[in-house]
Amino acid sequence: MGRNILEKLTKQQADIPASPASIRKMGSAPSVSGLRDGLDRLATNAVREIDPDLIDQDGLQDRLAHTAHGIAELAASIRQHGQQVPILVRPSPTPGRFRVVYGRRRLAAVRLAGGTVKAIVRTLGDKEAVLAQGQENNLRLDPSFIEKAVFVQAMRAASYPTETIMDALGVSKQSVSTYEVVMPAIPMEVVMAIGAAHSIGRRKWTELADTVRIHGVDLTGIVEEHSEALAAAPASADRFELVLAAATRQANTVAEMQHTTGFEAVHRGGQHNGTTSPRGGRKGDLAFGGHKIGHYKASAKAVSLEVSRNVAPDFGQWLEENADEAVRVLHERWQESRGKG
Repeated sequence: MGRNILEKLTKQQADIPASPASIRKMGSAPSVSGLRDGLDRLATNAVREIDPDLIDQDGLQDRLAHTAHGIAELAASIRQHGQQVPILVRPSPTPGRFRVVYGRRRLAAVRLAGGTVKAIVRTLGDKEAVLAQGQENNLRLDPSFIEKAVFVQAMRAASYPTETIMDALGVSKQSVSTYEVVMPAIPMEVVMAIGAAHSIGRRKWTELADTVRIHGVDLTGIVEEHSEALAAAPASADRFELVLAAATRQANTVAEMQHTTGFEAVHRGGQHNGTTSPRGGRKGDLAFGGHKIGHYKASAKAVSLEVSRNVAPDFGQWLEENADEAVRVLHERWQESRGKG
């Protein structure tokens, strides 16, 4: 009886055309492969206990500082309650060692508390690692504006494309451009002296950057001059306000001097109000219809034009996207002027 039922079932299966999907389900080799994939996934998500001395620092800077006090508090909590959230690491090129992807603060606290660190080990490429690092930071504790700007600068320096930077931070292309506007004007040592400044957003950081670009404010000198006051400030937002106030005073002084001793300098192609830079060369304002939108600098080696995104954001974005075309038009006008001369 059992044999007859088995034979009928076998015949029915033989009469049904085999589809690729059914072949995959019935074949023994794919089943073994699927089992192996399942075990790999379990191993990938398994939490391991790893000696912290086997984990190396790695990745791009995404936080300005981990205070000793904050690390000590977390270490005390881990001693009492254990490590609640694992870190993520990836294998190092050195056998038996690992590189941290995210969880640097937790790793530092475990090192202070003693014992092994709970970690998930995943084999990730550089791009996957930086995406995981950025996304985890955004989910767990939203970084400040300047911390995101520092991370964008680090990713750009590491040659990551804009699309990867957008994915890592979960932001638009325009936002990436906004972060990139600030950092070139503000030295990293100044950012470190101020700190994360979580309550200070894009507008004020852009304002500080504009004082540098438009008025040539020396932020490094300001930080050195006010080092004691910065050290005594209770919070990073207070340090930012101190630096901004000093930069604004310096910018107003420069503007007043330019107004008092200003003169017109004749350049090929027209006239510009300008002054002589202390380091040589010339600099002055760019203005349309009586509204200043940026400044130019000219030296023996280069001529640069800078448009303030704070004053003319749309034009600044257009200029970024059409820089080659704009320079081509200017070059053609220059060639025409030579022909007329």
